[in-house]
Amino acid sequence: MRYLPTLLLVLLGVGCSRGNDTMTRFHEDGRAKPVVAIAPMIDTTTQDASWSLSEEITSMIVQRMGQGGKLFVVSNEDDSFTDNPFGPELGWVKREFHDQEFVVFLELVEHEAVAANKLKKNLPPQEVSTNLNMAVRIRVLDLRSATPKVVLQEMIRDTYFIPKTLIPTDYTSVVWGSDTFLTSPMGIAHTQLVQEIVSRVSDYILLAKSQ
Repeated sequence: MRYLPTLLLVLLGVGCSRGNDTMTRFHEDGRAKPVVAIAPMIDTTTQDASWSLSEEITSMIVQRMGQGGKLFVVSNEDDSFTDNPFGPELGWVKREFHDQEFVVFLELVEHEAVAANKLKKNLPPQEVSTNLNMAVRIRVLDLRSATPKVVLQEMIRDTYFIPKTLIPTDYTSVVWGSDTFLTSPMGIAHTQLVQEIVSRVSDYILLAKSQ
């Protein structure tokens, strides 16, 4: 009998956890939130980071979009698809994402540090300020009808200036997941980019849901 209180606490904890999971699907007034799938980002850049930039940025988008409290976000990191999500044929999307109302496709098309001043491009790297140029192609589909409908399609571009006065960062040790990455120039740049993506995607999904 001495184990009964512990067992009750465990059962109560499980019940509360499930209740919280259910509550995230709805607003406090009972309205259902839009169910949004974030497909794994496609990376068509030639970046040579020691980790997957597409996995990093996808996880940041899922986390930040879910934290907004207005969308019920589902990550589909294990899903693989061979069809082109940016092509004209979209019938396959309904089969792959049949439990969601909206799906967000992302493609990292640019991630490159370039000299901020082209006149100084022949100087040593430590004497040149750089711009980290980034671009992500986005397509958001509404899956609530028989045929998927494009509600947002655009290219989001962002540039983060890295002054030459900063000590160059060694990204073989300052990697995604490390304590120092988020405060590194690349970590800050990615946060800035993700904020812009989440803002645009969320606004368009909420607008489509309201119609």
